[in-house]
Amino acid sequence: MTTVVSNRDKVAFSEVADHYHSNKLLFGIKYFKNWILEQLASFIPVPSWRAKLHRMRGVNLGHNVYVGYNVVFDRIHPELITVGDYSEIGDRCILSAHTRGSLTTRQAYPRTMAPIKIGRGVCVNPGCIITQGVEIGDNSIIGIGSVVNRSISPNSLALGYPARVIKKLEGVGELKT
Repeated sequence: MTTVVSNRDKVAFSEVADHYHSNKLLFGIKYFKNWILEQLASFIPVPSWRAKLHRMRGVNLGHNVYVGYNVVFDRIHPELITVGDYSEIGDRCILSAHTRGSLTTRQAYPRTMAPIKIGRGVCVNPGCIITQGVEIGDNSIIGIGSVVNRSISPNSLALGYPARVIKKLEGVGELKT
């Protein structure tokens, strides 16, 4: 007889539920609710509604934040992600505040978590990946398709794999309405 849930899923689920000191059933309900909200946010046509749905999942989004289509904020630890006011997260970006090894590499590469902090007025262009522990300073721009695995200073243009600062931006930070 085939089991409905794999051993890998059971181990991962138990590990995360234990981390949050949560009853497995309650954690499962919360995870499923967050998954539904993420799916809705992926395709809903109004950007402010997408932001609202991600806030309901626990992502810390400031005021007037643009969230593109199919953005993946960490599915297990959304509360570890903070995005400042007036920032933009482009379509199909991935922000992952955790990492872990497979069942066979867990001892050498255990689950780790670290917050992601995106400052005020930051523009993360489409297709970027931002990894755990990264802080992107205010008024910075991350080029399309970049992988950000280290912090970026404020007022910077960074791009590439891995993302590197290629230019300091002058005269930024003023909000023109």
